[in-house]
Amino acid sequence: MGGGEPLYDVPAEGYDELYGEEQVAKYAAALGRFSQPFRRPSVVLDVGCGTGLLARFLKMLGLRHIYIGIDLDADRLRVARDRSPGAMVIQADAHALPIRSGAADLTACFTVIHLLDPERAVKEMARVSRDTIIITLLKKRIELKPLILRLFREHLKNWHLEPLQVTEDVRDEVYILMKRDGEDFRVEASQVFSGMASPP
Repeated sequence: MGGGEPLYDVPAEGYDELYGEEQVAKYAAALGRFSQPFRRPSVVLDVGCGTGLLARFLKMLGLRHIYIGIDLDADRLRVARDRSPGAMVIQADAHALPIRSGAADLTACFTVIHLLDPERAVKEMARVSRDTIIITLLKKRIELKPLILRLFREHLKNWHLEPLQVTEDVRDEVYILMKRDGEDFRVEASQVFSGMASPP
């Protein structure tokens, strides 16, 4: 997603077959709360949108919103565009999002943060977001968790990291951050890496 063409393990045509079910489980775990009308986003930004699976999932939830998908890979964006003709998909770098500050109600970054420069990416997502950010981290890349939590603390000072329990079929850690004006960043004790009192 940044610093040149990403190295994907499968072509766009095979991605859905290999990872589609797994991704849908992550979406279901993270997005259940948006079935409530008062939490429904009007602008969704999907950072690392790939083949646009999230756009299809949100449509199945019945959400009415503007969907903007960002990815570097032209083949995946072509599939996303074909899948959701009403969606806006943009070939761009996650480290320099072509989105104005505070434009996205919901910014999602599913299973992509480990491919990015986390600091630059979190800083950009913080800039463009006004309400909710969802970031998932592959459990096999759990060594990045202390860094991710530190970046949340540094770049999302008035945000709260919501507690979330996920089922075993979800292979990512799921971080849901909600804007809380006037409050300092908070991490639940269960979310701190390795039982430490605070992120490094």
